[in-house]
Amino acid sequence: MDVKSAIETGNASALRRVLEEDPTLANTLIVWGNRCEIRTHPLHYISDLLFEGKLQRGMEMPLVEALLAAGADCNHQATNGETPLIGAASLGAEDVGLRLLDAGARPEMQGGFGETALHWAANLGLHRLVARLIESGGDVHRRDARYNSSPLGWAVHGRFRSSWGSQEHFPAVVALLVRARATVEPEWLSDERIRADASILSALGG
Repeated sequence: MDVKSAIETGNASALRRVLEEDPTLANTLIVWGNRCEIRTHPLHYISDLLFEGKLQRGMEMPLVEALLAAGADCNHQATNGETPLIGAASLGAEDVGLRLLDAGARPEMQGGFGETALHWAANLGLHRLVARLIESGGDVHRRDARYNSSPLGWAVHGRFRSSWGSQEHFPAVVALLVRARATVEPEWLSDERIRADASILSALGG
């Protein structure tokens, strides 16, 4: 069994054995994808599989631990700028993101258009990861280059995307960012959708 197969089957024991024989595989990119060839760091691949529903939740952490023990680089940056931490945040793998922060993942690293893990975690309503990213020095004022928006802006946008993210946790995410002195844009407080959403309006201080 190789690294890719071990991750896909959630077989942490097999993964550890493979990595004991060749630890360099912990940082060897995995080739996958049906429509086009994608090359992904093994730590990121775990989040990809969780997002696609091909790896059962609860099986990811032993895989992450096996990779980290073998020397996997939690700050590996792909050609598109993504790191395993950004991948975990953007793909809803909250526990993976938390563990990567424990392992030294850098929250300030930016993706392909200047977004950070904090932008994505806020956009998906990942309140535990947002809290840890802020504690770890995540920049609540950082604006991405595509939307010119801060993590708080991404959180507000995520709140109103149908079937997107952890809706029940968006008020907590917004409150966390506001307490961290994120800028509340005046137009948000007059937006009809926000004014009709008492929990978000309150979290924004409106």
